[in-house]
Amino acid sequence: MSAEAANVFMLPQAYARETLADILPLANPLSLQVDPASLCNFKCAFCPTGDPRLIKQSGRSQTFMGLDLYSKIIADISGFERNLKVLRLYKDGEPLLNPHFLDMVRLAKAEPRIERVETTSNGSKLEPAFNEQLVAAGLDRIVLSIEGVTAERYLSFARVRLDFDRFVENVRHLHSIRGDLKIHVKTVAQNLHYAAGEDQKFFDTFGPISDGIYIENTVASWPQFDVDGAAPEETDLYGRETVRKTICPYLFYTLSINSDGSVSPCCVDWNRELVLGSVADEGLLDIWNGAAMQALRRQHIVEGLAANPSCGSCGQVHTCTNDNLDGEREKLKKLFV
Repeated sequence: MSAEAANVFMLPQAYARETLADILPLANPLSLQVDPASLCNFKCAFCPTGDPRLIKQSGRSQTFMGLDLYSKIIADISGFERNLKVLRLYKDGEPLLNPHFLDMVRLAKAEPRIERVETTSNGSKLEPAFNEQLVAAGLDRIVLSIEGVTAERYLSFARVRLDFDRFVENVRHLHSIRGDLKIHVKTVAQNLHYAAGEDQKFFDTFGPISDGIYIENTVASWPQFDVDGAAPEETDLYGRETVRKTICPYLFYTLSINSDGSVSPCCVDWNRELVLGSVADEGLLDIWNGAAMQALRRQHIVEGLAANPSCGSCGQVHTCTNDNLDGEREKLKKLFV
C-alpha cells in the first residue's frame, strides 16, 4: 500500500464542529488542554520533549501537575457560562505517568460543565489492572500514538526498549473491556517502511482493536524546533495542500494549561514563550479575558501572526487547524480591536 493510499484511512472528524466565526466572542474556552506531565518516558525525534538538552536550555520545568492545582482548574471550569466541549489531558509529556491521572479523569467526569474528557498517550503504561481503572474512571476517548510496528523501530525513533507484542496485547485488552471508551490509534508515515509492508501491518495489527485508525504526516508544527523528515511545508497533516493562515484560530476558542499551572494560548507553546498567566494565582476566566490574551488576539487580527516571533515560526496553524478566520478579519476587528 502506498503512502497516498494509506491516507484514505484517516480518522474522520470525531465530533461535529460549530463554525467558529459564527459563535465569537466566547465567554469561555470551548476546549482546554491540561498537561498532567511535562516529561515523557519516550524521546521521539519529532517532539521537543524528546530532546533533554533542548528542554534544559529552555528552562522548562519537568513536572507532574499536583492534584490541588488540578482541582482548582476544575473549580474554575464549574463557573463557565458555556459548557466546555472537551478537556484534553495531555500537552508536552506522557500523561499516564502522573500518579494522579485516574483521579484527574474522575474529577473531570464529575463536573457537569465538562462534556468530554480525552487524552493522547504513547500507551506504554497500559496493562490489564490499569486498563480496568481507566475505563471505570469514565475517560471518553484515548488516542494512542504508535511509533512503529517493531521493537527495533521504537528503539531507533522513540529511543526506548519496548516489548511490542506485549504492548499490542495490552491495547487488545483495553479494547475488549472498553465499554463507552473510544480508542483511536495513529502513527506517522515516516515511521513506516512501506516497501516492507509496514503500513499494512499497522492496519492489520491495530485496526481490529481500535475504533478509529489513521496515518499522519510528520509536520514541522513546533515553533523554533526543527523536525527531521517532516513533510514539505506545502503539505498538511494528511497530505493535503497546506492552507496558509495569518490569524491563529486557537486564540479564540482554546487555552493550554501547563503542568506547572502556567497558561499558554496554544498546545505548541513548548518553550513557554507565550505564557499569559498562571491558574495557581489567577482565575482561568480572568486569563481568558485578560490583557495579555486580548493583546495577542489583536496582534493576529491587525498585524498577522508573523508579527509575533513565536507564532510566526509555528507550522501548527497551517497544517493542523480546522478553522480559518482569515476571511473574517473585519468582523474580528469589530469584536476584539
